[in-house]
Amino acid sequence: MEEGASSKTLVLNAVLHKMQGFLPREKKFFVLFEDLAGKAVEAAELLVELGVKYSRLPQISEQLKELEEEADSVVHQIIRELFYDHTRVTEEKADIRYFAHNLDNVIDGIEKAVVRLTFTQKQTLPEPVSEFSPIILEASREIRTAVGCLRDMGCEEESLEACCIVINELENEADKINRKWLRMLMTTPVENPNELLDRLLLKEIVEILENTMDECEDVANILETFRLKGGI
Repeated sequence: MEEGASSKTLVLNAVLHKMQGFLPREKKFFVLFEDLAGKAVEAAELLVELGVKYSRLPQISEQLKELEEEADSVVHQIIRELFYDHTRVTEEKADIRYFAHNLDNVIDGIEKAVVRLTFTQKQTLPEPVSEFSPIILEASREIRTAVGCLRDMGCEEESLEACCIVINELENEADKINRKWLRMLMTTPVENPNELLDRLLLKEIVEILENTMDECEDVANILETFRLKGGI
């Protein structure tokens, strides 16, 4: 009897495992991803806005802080929903969590860079930031478009792939900007010792913005993983 019961249990578990592929997936993740991607675009737009409204630096920094907190709440909701989602295996849950974490890091990076700007004595947006900001905005918009493709991978796979290619190209462009400005900041003599602090802060800002673009590339890589797996 015990042997028969054990065999039935094994068969039942095997059937349930197979059925997981046919169970309806939670659609709320699409909404949460789109919300998070929208906040990334909004953060990047605020960074670009500094180029023409630098006098609003304190206000924009505060807006970004609020946006970053909202994004954190979305990430926490995604993790909470994953905990109760029994239609996915552990690996799939890890992909989704990693994706949300990296997309949130894009917003965090922008907010962090702008906070550093408030520490400087600059009266206009530093040139390195003005070079990075449109690239970050374009990358975030490509991410938002790609995230929208996840709802229907059967029809939108090529569009998602195209977005990921653009994001990787933008990251390469950001690498060039990063190398150019780090070389200038590290090799150009400081004429006024009082400018040394600003020079160090600007170097840190450049590194933060480059890391932000790295996060965009990481997001694109996970989107490619979703594409290969046929969706989320």
